[in-house]
Amino acid sequence: MHPYSIDIQERKNVLLFLAIISIVLSWSFYRVLDSYHITLPWYVESPSVLFFYGLLFSVFDRWAWKIFRKIGIVKTPNLNGKWKGYLKSSFDEHSAGIKATLEIFQDWTRIKIILNTEQSSSYSESASFVIEIPEGKRLSYQYINEPKPDAVKTMSIHRGTAILLFDEKEYTLIGEYYSGRDRQNFGSLYFKGG
Repeated sequence: MHPYSIDIQERKNVLLFLAIISIVLSWSFYRVLDSYHITLPWYVESPSVLFFYGLLFSVFDRWAWKIFRKIGIVKTPNLNGKWKGYLKSSFDEHSAGIKATLEIFQDWTRIKIILNTEQSSSYSESASFVIEIPEGKRLSYQYINEPKPDAVKTMSIHRGTAILLFDEKEYTLIGEYYSGRDRQNFGSLYFKGG
């Protein structure tokens, strides 16, 4: 998985909130030990602000952000899961829909996008979300595509970009892609989440 960028201030605000909670937890832990006259041995350090911050950030990054998303505090889209659909390519003049699956593995700060067809597999190298646009929420990512052994002979490893619009009501990702100079193909993408 790799980091992704997002166009809203959510990360700054959440990180500040986690820092404040970490300070409160560290101070509270210290006060509890002091009130019970407990002294830790020299080889055990009292949990510090950084310890609590690291713990809170790990929990939030992996799991808690999804809960906060459901209640509307976090705006980062949760695209985790397997998406089924198709793509149409300029390679065959958009004549046929090629079956494809899109697998997305996502934390609050990291993502991995894998697209599979019968001919090839591609995986993301970088990604970004644009949330504050009238059309909805947009996911853009750059990928590297590797043909499978039985792919057509003209297919080679190449890079490309995909831009997908996320429709939360229909739970679809619809957009387009284009590939680098080796392939110079472009096309459309349609995926439905399950």
